[in-house]
Amino acid sequence: MYKKYKKDIKIIIFVFVAFIADISMIYAQDPIYTQYYQAPLHINPAFAGNTYAPVVHLNSRIEWPAINFAYNTYSFSVDRFFKENNFGAGINFMMDNSGNGIYKRFRMEGILAYKLQVAEEKFLKMGLSIAWGMNSLDWDKLIFGDMIDPFSGYTLPDGSTLPTGETRPENLNINYLDLSAGLLYFTQIYYIGIAVKHANSPKDFYFSTRDNVNKGLPVRFSAQIGAEIDITSNNIYSKIFYSPSLLYVSQSGLNQLVFNNYIDLGLIFAGIGYRHDFLNPDAVLFSIGVSKEMFKIGYSFDYTISRLSITSGGSHEIGITINFDKSTLFEKPYRYSDCFNMYR
Repeated sequence: MYKKYKKDIKIIIFVFVAFIADISMIYAQDPIYTQYYQAPLHINPAFAGNTYAPVVHLNSRIEWPAINFAYNTYSFSVDRFFKENNFGAGINFMMDNSGNGIYKRFRMEGILAYKLQVAEEKFLKMGLSIAWGMNSLDWDKLIFGDMIDPFSGYTLPDGSTLPTGETRPENLNINYLDLSAGLLYFTQIYYIGIAVKHANSPKDFYFSTRDNVNKGLPVRFSAQIGAEIDITSNNIYSKIFYSPSLLYVSQSGLNQLVFNNYIDLGLIFAGIGYRHDFLNPDAVLFSIGVSKEMFKIGYSFDYTISRLSITSGGSHEIGITINFDKSTLFEKPYRYSDCFNMYR
């Protein structure tokens, strides 16, 4: 009988652990894009203003599609640099859908980043962001242990289901204010940055009586370092370059390290990388895309090598960048004194 319902029990455990983390002592990590260079504001607010004209980033990530309760993440951002005032500004929207709509998160963020020249061809950017977030829980889709009959499973022979003794939250929609900050030091060759997200640990959980065990959305610390190595450079709009980068993310006691190799050949760009979560190997990362005038479209696939295995379906991601720097609607910008072409 156990074997008959073994798959259902695994799914139930997966749902319980992954999607009601905010009403228990269990914490979850923020979604991190494989193509983080196509979603820079999601990594560090100091990345706001990498272009003189507006740049738009659109991202979609589907994680573990072979599991019925997969993660789907979508984001949209717009930012630009205002040279007259020496600061960048942007807005960033993100929606995270877990468990086919069981648990949804929405976040709307406003970002400012000030640029300071500290030496010749050396700069420091300081970014701050304030965001409004909302979490939505579809309680009726949850399956708890006391709803499982040892002989019939979740659905009884007459088609009905057992009731649960779990307490239903009074409010299934939680709103909160979220603060983040970041620093970015860069030259024409390399950059290094740090960022703190959810600095105020906003309360995003459902049971106020559990304040003593749930202290709010856990702070996310990230550090990034990268370089840009020119292979050929004809002008400021067309060149072939190679960019190695390293991204470290730590949140709620969980850590991941992402190493990425990115090469841009002009019309085509590609990347290969590796993600390690400090407890076990996680995935080998592959990406490829095309760039034509103001449009840049990339696809990435995470080949899972952890114990979850590739039977989960891996992860698929599409990133689209629309850079108005390269359009005829805006005057051509000044030459950039940085190494952020991978992010444009």
